[in-house]
Amino acid sequence: MQTEFGIDDEFVLPLFEELYAVKETDFSIEINPLGSGKSKILMLCESKSSTYLDEADMNLLSGILEKGLRRTIDDIWLINIAQEKAGFDFLLDRLKPQFLISWGCDEYLIRQQIRLDVHEQASITGCNMLKAMPLSAYQHDQAAKGKLWIGLKKMFFN
Repeated sequence: MQTEFGIDDEFVLPLFEELYAVKETDFSIEINPLGSGKSKILMLCESKSSTYLDEADMNLLSGILEKGLRRTIDDIWLINIAQEKAGFDFLLDRLKPQFLISWGCDEYLIRQQIRLDVHEQASITGCNMLKAMPLSAYQHDQAAKGKLWIGLKKMFFN
């Protein structure tokens, strides 16, 4: 069986290369999320001082997941963009999340050409995304928690 063949026509050759371009996946880049993403939920945070989140923010996130969304840390991928080398498009391509929540990664999102207001949702490459404030902002602000809850209900329960 012959697997290689040549195209001599200079007009047809560029068309053939476009039609049969092979997309390679770079498996040399490791992604180190917290959780296994059972529910295909990607959460991005930005902490230069912690591997993922400090203790108070992690407790708040656990409460949001368990009490509000009826899920656990194992249902999500939590990625600290300050510690992660993989780019945004790479994360979406590799993980293929259905939902994405960005916890206060404003500058990072702007670099990705994503401009959303806080608690606004959008579809980003087939993924339902919610932009939220940093988790620490919700620690004592009941009004902000209420707006977050409205966004989460819309995202997960509508």
